[in-house]
Amino acid sequence: MRRIATTLMLVLSLVLVLTPAATATADAGLTVGARWALLSDAPTTVVLVGQYRCGPFPDGVPDRGVIDLSVEQRVNGATRRGIGYLTPTVCDGSPQWFAAGVSTVDGNPYRRAAATWSASGYVEGPDGLQHTSVPPTTIQIR
Repeated sequence: MRRIATTLMLVLSLVLVLTPAATATADAGLTVGARWALLSDAPTTVVLVGQYRCGPFPDGVPDRGVIDLSVEQRVNGATRRGIGYLTPTVCDGSPQWFAAGVSTVDGNPYRRAAATWSASGYVEGPDGLQHTSVPPTTIQIR
């Protein structure tokens, strides 16, 4: 079963990476959204899969930036807290797919059940700083 889950996660990641992003230019600003939360073979890690959008910057890339990610889940009365991050590499105003690992800070495993995710971050480019913040949002760990 774990081999199937790992294979599915790898195939999904490849499809998402190889699928071209929309070509329409969006309003300036940094946004991030998670579409799926996948339990990895190491159940202390959840892979958040979604899209971010930033820029547009003149060269289509940021000078620097990071988006911090967190996942919390209540399991038998205890809260599992995990952290991870993604580094935006394309900021041309179009949506960009990401898959980022979020690992528990105490080594306790996540479960396939409801959880919440949140994010906060920035990118910086020639046109200045762009910030984002996502409050705790419900997501199903699969």
